[in-house]
Amino acid sequence: MKSDREVYRAHVMADPAAQAFLDEATYPDDFAARAQHLARSAGLPLDHEALRASRRANAVAPDDAWAPEGWLPTAIVEDAQGAWIDWARFGARPLTESFYQDSVARAAARPFNRLFRHGTRLDAFIDRAPLDASAPLKGMIFHMSRCGSTLVAQMLAALPAAISLSEPGPLDSAIRYALRHPELPRARRIALLRAMMAALARSRSGESRCFLKLDSWHILALPLLRDAFPDVPWIYLFRDPVEVLVSQMRQRGYQTVPALVPPGLYDADTERTTQPEILCARIFAHYHAAAVEGLATSGIAIDYATLPAAFFDRIAPHFGLRLTAAEQRRIAQASAHDAKAPDNLFTADGARKRSEAGAAVTEAATRQLGDLHDQLLRISRSAPKDQRAASS
Repeated sequence: MKSDREVYRAHVMADPAAQAFLDEATYPDDFAARAQHLARSAGLPLDHEALRASRRANAVAPDDAWAPEGWLPTAIVEDAQGAWIDWARFGARPLTESFYQDSVARAAARPFNRLFRHGTRLDAFIDRAPLDASAPLKGMIFHMSRCGSTLVAQMLAALPAAISLSEPGPLDSAIRYALRHPELPRARRIALLRAMMAALARSRSGESRCFLKLDSWHILALPLLRDAFPDVPWIYLFRDPVEVLVSQMRQRGYQTVPALVPPGLYDADTERTTQPEILCARIFAHYHAAAVEGLATSGIAIDYATLPAAFFDRIAPHFGLRLTAAEQRRIAQASAHDAKAPDNLFTADGARKRSEAGAAVTEAATRQLGDLHDQLLRISRSAPKDQRAASS
């Protein structure tokens, strides 16, 4: 027999209006008062304290249903129940943070998401994905790290009716799951990526287009992502390797720790490297090599030094965008701010980083990345392959 709380949860989860009413509350006491009002209307004797939800509830048993409208995925969970998708209610609130996981943290802290959770079993998540009910993916951003990708994502976010997803953790989990389970048919792994994008790109406020900024290591999964989204144009952002290495020496990204990415992506020499400058440079060399191989048939390369002008001259046309004067102004305004700290104005730091570079950084950049960087510069100055094909 279900408890009063379980009955109440089922009552709310079946009623979008009730979810919206509860999720309007920002403060726990306001939420509890609203929740108690709904409980009483359903004839359930739940008291104020039981509905206050000071911390996030334990996950419910996952089922085969997708979460209701207004919900987005937060993670792929693997536990004794198997693999399943955890969701949170975002309502109509836009994803304004620089990274998707910051938006997840904000949503998870809301009183509604402390009391209500939803889980969908992985197989059902894939099989029941409404692929045509989300904003279509119009562009993918790959990058070497610390090279302007967040800036580009924020410029795209300035477009009306656009969703700009910046390194969404659930998609990262889906890519990792696909790579970790090679026994799954490739079609099934592709279906997982498509289902996850359909979930992340749900139109909650009339959005009609979506853009995806991936994590830096995802360029190594380019063939899988191209199979999943073959018609979506993509770019690869890169930067002076000395400047990137200086940034990494200040604060290493997790992607430069081989143990924190799926096994087999880096070669044995890279994984055995202990000198941080050389390790990071070798990892970025793997990224560049994968990008160069992919760029032979599709995509375009963008040098950080050409931003923000390259957004208007190359990225927007490549993504099929015809920008109005008002849109150009909005995007230019977004580009004037620090992408990772939008309250601050952007300040160029390339010269300062180069002046900080010691001999070890400079040598690692030259030895490990010099030739690949030059290749990318040449590619970035040439016409994109799909443009050549269209004009031939």
